[in-house]
Amino acid sequence: MRISTSTIYETGGSRISDLQVGLNKTQQQIAAGRRILTPADDPIDSARALVISQSDSLNTQFATNRQAAKNNLSVSESVLGNVTDTLHNIKALIVQAGNGTYSDTERGFIAQELQGNLDQLLGLANSTDGTGNYLFSGFSTTVAPYTKVAGGAAYNGDQGQRFLQADTSRQIPLSSPGTAIFENIRTSAGQFNVQSNPSNVGQALATAAINVPTSGSLTGNNYEVAFDNLGTSFTVTNKTTGAVVVPLTPYVSGSTVTFDGIDLQVTNAGGPPVVAPGPGDKFSVQPGNQNIFETVTDIINALNTPANTAAAKKDLTAALTQGNNNVDKSLNNVLTARAQLGTSLKELDDLDTEGDAKGVAYKQDLSALLDLDYAKAITELNQQQTTLQAAQQSFVKTSELSLFSYIR
Repeated sequence: MRISTSTIYETGGSRISDLQVGLNKTQQQIAAGRRILTPADDPIDSARALVISQSDSLNTQFATNRQAAKNNLSVSESVLGNVTDTLHNIKALIVQAGNGTYSDTERGFIAQELQGNLDQLLGLANSTDGTGNYLFSGFSTTVAPYTKVAGGAAYNGDQGQRFLQADTSRQIPLSSPGTAIFENIRTSAGQFNVQSNPSNVGQALATAAINVPTSGSLTGNNYEVAFDNLGTSFTVTNKTTGAVVVPLTPYVSGSTVTFDGIDLQVTNAGGPPVVAPGPGDKFSVQPGNQNIFETVTDIINALNTPANTAAAKKDLTAALTQGNNNVDKSLNNVLTARAQLGTSLKELDDLDTEGDAKGVAYKQDLSALLDLDYAKAITELNQQQTTLQAAQQSFVKTSELSLFSYIR
């Protein structure tokens, strides 16, 4: 078979060109340190590498989220630690105020110190995460959760709880709304906590419940039911505002008196003999859910009220006892919230450990798919260079095999 000169040139040039392309690709692989430069090099492994890279990027983002959650939770835990210390100070002051030898002036000094603790609690409840977002206002992070009012503090946030995606299937709560920490403190199994005054001489029973048709009038304030000197009539006073909400009303055992969304009943104790309210008997009516701001405000008001008579001193003792019990329940509420934060921080540490292990595994898989075997690549490069040189030299020899060259 005869091969034309043009065929020799075309075939030789094409082969040399292919060898140069292969050599250039190997050089690029060595320079990049990667086996796969384009998806065309290995479509299957390229697709697998893309999936693994996306998973690795997602894992890195989760790690960033976890760090942000740790920062937020650490700030919240620090704030609640300060709240715990403040509540301990308040409890110590309540115990101190119960000293029977103190005068009204000395109790007034304690009331001033309690006012400072109350202001400190309010400031802690309005803490931010360092970026201007309020910690305990639910979803309303730009709104200060509490504002000071006559009866303590009013909540301005919502009931939302913010979460952050910490892993593929796990969301971590960043904080609880203020109502779950500083309010909603159960002081009674019923809707209201009704207590008889220690100075009562009668043994009548008082109960309170929500009046459903007028429930919109509920104030959340504390009330006092006080009988007259004969024990035949009573008044109801809003202790938070000082307003008389039920004027002097004749007492009828078991009859219902409705005020501010509350149904109140005072009933003679069973017998015989039947025991009715005594002269000057009193009952306190508080919501079954208390908040710490209202509790401390009530204690301050009680300490600022002169206690110059035996009855007044009994009223003070009752107020301090009830306030101390409410502070204990508030303290338990705060400690529960701190325990939840600690649990979340521990879980984030565990997720970090798991995420680090995933990151190592992803990078190992990517390395196995993409990284270049330098020994193999350099060997192949040397082989390609030798082949290219041989092809070029043989082409020179072959291209000279013509009749004209022979004649010359």
